[in-house]
Formats: sequence, structure tokens, C-alpha cells
Amino acid sequence: MSSSMITDSFKHTKRVGRQIKREEAPTAGSSRGNKTQQEKDLELLRQFDLTLEFGPCSGITRMERWARAEKHGLKPPQEVKDLLKQHSHDEEYTQCLWKDYSI
Repeated sequence: MSSSMITDSFKHTKRVGRQIKREEAPTAGSSRGNKTQQEKDLELLRQFDLTLEFGPCSGITRMERWARAEKHGLKPPQEVKDLLKQHSHDEEYTQCLWKDYSI
């Protein structure tokens, strides 16, 4: 009785690596696929939310999180603080990505 492997029953093929160029899909409300300034700003804030280096973000505002990170010497991006100050009354800017999820 010879021992065979399941892979012995499949034809061996050689895969040729390909580089895939990704093009940005047009976003809603933007012309010719160009992002609006608001979309760029909100993307920066989402990236801030997802950066674990600055600690958890649930249950606090982005500005509170920024201040806490600054207090602990984590050097959060000044650009984020500037954006939050400019849009301090807009919940879309001030609340973290997870604001709609219960803890």
C-alpha cells in the first residue's frame, strides 16, 4: 500500500504573478472620482480612530482621545486636532468611528 497525498491527484500549474493597479472608484457626491475636502478630512479622522497607538476610542470624543494621547506623550497628529477645532459642532467630525455601536 503506497501512501499518496491528495495533492497528487491535482494538476500542477505555475502561477504567474501580476501587478494589479487599483484605480479609485468615484465616490458619491464627487465629480470625476476626485474626493472632496470633507471626504479627505473624514478619511484622516477614520485613520486616527483606527490607529491603536493612541489608545481606545470608544466612549469618548475624538478630541478627548487626542488630548489623552498628547498627555501621555504619544504625539497624535496636529492636523487631527486642527480639524476637530474647525468642526467642533459637527458630530460627524467629533465622534469616533464606533459611536453608533454599544460597548
